[in-house]
Amino acid sequence: MRNKSIAFLLLFIISLMALTGCNDSKKDDKPKVFSFTRFTKAEGLAYEHVTSLAALGDKIYAGTDKGLFIYDGTNWGIQNAKNNNKLGSDLIVNIQSLNGKIWIATDNGACYCNGSSFYSVYTGGRARAISGNATGAAVGTAYGVIINGNNTASNIGQHEISYMLYDKKGNLWVGTRKEGVFNLQSGMARQYKGPAKTIMGFSLVDVPASPANCRLPGNLIKSMIPYKDMIAVGTTGGLCITDFTNYYECYTAKHKEFFQRGNKITDEEVEGNSKIPGNKVLALAATDNDELLFVVTDLGLGILKDKEWLEVDKIIPGLPDGLTSVAWSNGDLWLGTEDGVLKVSKFSDYFANKEEK
Repeated sequence: MRNKSIAFLLLFIISLMALTGCNDSKKDDKPKVFSFTRFTKAEGLAYEHVTSLAALGDKIYAGTDKGLFIYDGTNWGIQNAKNNNKLGSDLIVNIQSLNGKIWIATDNGACYCNGSSFYSVYTGGRARAISGNATGAAVGTAYGVIINGNNTASNIGQHEISYMLYDKKGNLWVGTRKEGVFNLQSGMARQYKGPAKTIMGFSLVDVPASPANCRLPGNLIKSMIPYKDMIAVGTTGGLCITDFTNYYECYTAKHKEFFQRGNKITDEEVEGNSKIPGNKVLALAATDNDELLFVVTDLGLGILKDKEWLEVDKIIPGLPDGLTSVAWSNGDLWLGTEDGVLKVSKFSDYFANKEEK
């Protein structure tokens, strides 16, 4: 009788633990909701239209048409052509955080900041993009690439540059406005251009990819970052995660394409292959260990976890329209907008909780 009572008690405890586990699982399945803090003029951000965003150490750098604003955790300061002669212009075209520096392209020259001091790397012209490593800096212009002051060293040609990135191996990747991506190694450039269509008279002509297996969804490059030992490439036709050899993982939203219908060329809507918010990718950022990829598009923020697009409106409700840029810093998500900067504090809790589950 005593053994039966013990057995019954053990069975009861096991059943209770199972029920408790199920209830906890249901609670964990509910997405954690995050709120955001807005920085505008009221919080010291004197100019609110942010065009680019980057993080270095504990500081946030916001590029605008009225100078470079830097947040130190308490206050926003400003660097402009009046108080910093290394900034040739108040119009900040692009900024990038890479290799322990903030690289800054302006309407009249380019420079970098190591977190405290600024150093000029290019003067006398409009910089479209900039990237750098331990050996120097590469500046993109409307007529090609200038490497360490030498405009003949790139072997890329006189293409209009839109974005650049030095990868972890020290190779330079150059995004253009029409010709896809060039990879520069040992002074030799190789082009990667996705398939496209062009109108010739009354005919729609398919333009093949180069090389033939290149699957970039667009050839106007807006952003590139290292991601999971590959490169995430933001284009005006969608997002592509690629090694530029055999792997092309592309994401597109609903969009319009040209079709030849008899003697007419029509512009028709086509379904995308994913839940990415929009095809025009404006900016990219990733968490420290690539748990999440943040994708700012013209139609909102997308967050990619492995190959799943998260429901951003449920995780961060109330995000405004007009997002322009993104940065990740010490577990916090930062977003640049047309009306200020947003901070989503401790967003690292999202994937930390998932791992603990």
